[in-house]
Amino acid sequence: MAAPASNHLLQFKAGRCFRDGDTNTVKPDATKGLVYMDEEDGLMHFYWKNRTTKEVEEDLILFPGDAEVIEVPQCTTGRVVMLQFKSSSEKKFFWLQELNADRDSILVQQANSLINQGQEDAFEDEDVTME
Repeated sequence: MAAPASNHLLQFKAGRCFRDGDTNTVKPDATKGLVYMDEEDGLMHFYWKNRTTKEVEEDLILFPGDAEVIEVPQCTTGRVVMLQFKSSSEKKFFWLQELNADRDSILVQQANSLINQGQEDAFEDEDVTME
């Protein structure tokens, strides 16, 4: 029997990582998780859900151009991505739990595309005349 299809714009299995004190080191939390993105009321939401309890533990609203998902090449012991906010110093780290590492950069690209999808529309609405 096939797994049910997702209704989310994007989803991937990922656990959370937390900063080790004041260092630049992040440590993975062993909890199995799911990151997914959905648009609700015209706003892009970035969710992290505990796959064991089925509870959504993070619900972040992302404004176009205000956040970016970045692969963390400094991590040599796993596959870590960072959600970095541009309007603040807030950073969230996630370790990828998908079996196929070949799709990591595609997931990052799709997440960034969803984050920025409203950015182009903001300029189209303005009537600008060049003199």
